[in-house]
Order: sequence, then C-alpha cells, then structure tokens
Amino acid sequence: MQDEEVKEYTANQLYKKYKDDGGSLKFANWLTREKKKGIFPLNSDLNEEVYMALNGLNENKSKGRVLGFPTSTLWIMGGVIIGAIIVAKLIKKK
Repeated sequence: MQDEEVKEYTANQLYKKYKDDGGSLKFANWLTREKKKGIFPLNSDLNEEVYMALNGLNENKSKGRVLGFPTSTLWIMGGVIIGAIIVAKLIKKK
C-alpha cells in the first residue's frame, strides 16, 4: 500500500480493505506483517515521526556523526579518557 493510503485510513479500515480484496490473514497477523514492512497503520502521526527519525539517523551517519556528536569530538573525548586512566594508574603505583 502507498504511504498516502496509510495516512488516510485507520488500521481497521485498511484491514477491511485487505479482507475485501481477498486477504485471508487474521487482524493480528496482518498487522504484524504490515509492521515488518515498515508500515504502522495504527497511528499516521507515529508513521511520520518514525520516518523522520530514520531519515535523521541516515543524515547523521552521512555527516560523520555518532549519537549526534561529530566523530572527531568522540575521538578527542576517548583520548582524554584513556590519558586520564594512564595518568591515574601511574600516580597510583607511586
């Protein structure tokens, strides 16, 4: 089904259309199948938020970001933490 159709109908309406077209799955099985396809017909607003979040994650990956932080910042933070651990161990031995 097209995204436009999902936004216009509720899950019950989509399921009724599926049954009218000759579908044989029970509602729960049909709903699980739709979710596996990436369609969440229970709430069209949720669909939009999921798609936007997924697009945001893809953009972050393409820009060299992890969890919203630039990878260079994470490397610097990792270096500082490792340096602090080494200094702490050296001080502890003395």
